[in-house]
Amino acid sequence: EHLHDHGCMHLDFKPENVVMTRNGSVRLVDFDLAQPIPNPPRKLDKNPGTPVYMSPEQLLRQPVDHRADIWAFGVTAYELLTYRKPFPGETPDAVLRRQLDRSEFVMPRAVNADIPAELERIILKCLEKDMERRYPVTSVLVQELRQALDMG
Repeated sequence: EHLHDHGCMHLDFKPENVVMTRNGSVRLVDFDLAQPIPNPPRKLDKNPGTPVYMSPEQLLRQPVDHRADIWAFGVTAYELLTYRKPFPGETPDAVLRRQLDRSEFVMPRAVNADIPAELERIILKCLEKDMERRYPVTSVLVQELRQALDMG
């Protein structure tokens, strides 16, 4: 949220890039691929990132914006709560096929029944194939997460 509020997108959000400090603070690291948020979305010169966390628009080489990070957050949240990736694959093409053809997609609560229904709804909204159907900004996602987790 902080990064997006300051006009940048990370483009490599994944568990390995989220660390906890000694005092228990959570930090996002590895800003090598970070770029200013384009308005309107634009195609990237390169196709940076880790395929399993990349959004469909990234894998299709279509215009992207900060909503690619929201997708990656959804993948990370799914993985954190289920101990599996929502769209596994060894290659970018294999990941993309699973993202677009959801016949093998397993709902988070089918894997972990302890996930609250509202939290599953939030994750699924992050994982919308069409970026226009994802959260428009991270602050809305954070607000809904706080409500779902009863954090005010």
